[in-house]
Amino acid sequence: MIAPETGRLKLFSDRVAGIYGSEDWCVWLYALAKMQRPKVILELGSGTFATALWLAQAVKENGAGHVWTVDDGRHWSSILAKEPEAFLPEERHERFEDYFRYLVGAFELEAQITWLPQAMPPFPSPGEPIDLLFSDFQHGPDNILDILAFYLPRLTEAGSLFIDSAPTHFASYAMLEILVPLLQAGKIPARLWDRMELPHREPTLEWVRRRSFQLVHLVEAKQRAQNSTAWLRFWPADVRPWPKAAFH
Repeated sequence: MIAPETGRLKLFSDRVAGIYGSEDWCVWLYALAKMQRPKVILELGSGTFATALWLAQAVKENGAGHVWTVDDGRHWSSILAKEPEAFLPEERHERFEDYFRYLVGAFELEAQITWLPQAMPPFPSPGEPIDLLFSDFQHGPDNILDILAFYLPRLTEAGSLFIDSAPTHFASYAMLEILVPLLQAGKIPARLWDRMELPHREPTLEWVRRRSFQLVHLVEAKQRAQNSTAWLRFWPADVRPWPKAAFH
């Protein structure tokens, strides 16, 4: 059953999510979270909080899980100045933290979402293995390697990692096309290995060896700058699909 709150969320995200080109993406992630039921979700780069709210709504409907979203709010004043018509009067708070508090209260999602007001790096960790990681932070090849070096040791046994804009940034696209087959072969390339914290290297290598990986480039038909996301799926190497389900 679809919750009535999603109608309000759709009206909201249709107004504000287009600023970052995510008005369709946040609904897609909501559907994925509803199907896969991730427990720990981490978003790097909150934008206008539209994606985080949709994920939090999925968590609420699933009855379990939590969303962590990270952003220092440095761009908020310029967003308000450039796109004032996207926000209702009650949403136009001068401080990013007040805007966040208003939204989670208005959509009754206080228990499902936590905002971490910090710049990156250093990267934050929820303290539990991450089921779904969405990086809408930086998407250059070195940025992606830094993100993977920190978070590969902190991922759960199966889930998804998303890098915004990587498929339509050629250097990042090419790097991922080389990197993921190496991971699938049970190898961690040197440039990624060297970035990893020493205590995490060997355990992560063993984690990689026991996983299957799939890279999917999600590209919109819309002709605009922010129109793609790289989806890296990972799951335990097995003869059965993930999540495990009865054959028929």
